[in-house]
Amino acid sequence: MFITVHAAAGIIIGKQIDNPIIAFVVAIISHFILDIIPHGDQKLGKKFFGLRFGGNELTDAEKSLKAIALYGLIDAFSLIFLILYLFRNFPILDSDSVTWGIIGSILPDMLVGLYVIGKFKPLKWFYEFHTWNHHLLLNKMKSDIPLKVGMLFQLCLLIIGVWLILF
Repeated sequence: MFITVHAAAGIIIGKQIDNPIIAFVVAIISHFILDIIPHGDQKLGKKFFGLRFGGNELTDAEKSLKAIALYGLIDAFSLIFLILYLFRNFPILDSDSVTWGIIGSILPDMLVGLYVIGKFKPLKWFYEFHTWNHHLLLNKMKSDIPLKVGMLFQLCLLIIGVWLILF
């Protein structure tokens, strides 16, 4: 699931729960619940919207990392704009619970990224758990939904999330 969707869930949680610590914990749990839902990103590192990277000078791992990095940058910039827009225009969201809800909702993916990039061994168990969680339904389905369908699905979730935040 894109971090923008996770962050929207974290904002909704922070809006509903006044205690920042509880909002943080519930947001972490929501991250794993959302990640169980198939969202079309199993082959995310293969190409970027149909574009392939480089020729023979790049390894498959380097090509995959570049594609994932591009998706991640788009997702991160979307998240930044969403948060700036919401916090600037809706002061009711300016609370510690909302802030910690956002942090809790995206922290699992940040920890996975830290492990993938740096192979930080103490996070290996977390990476394996996160991957296992991602595959709970996918293993039963035998394949993921197409990336375009997954992105449309996540966009719908984001629109619903923003609507819930604002109203």
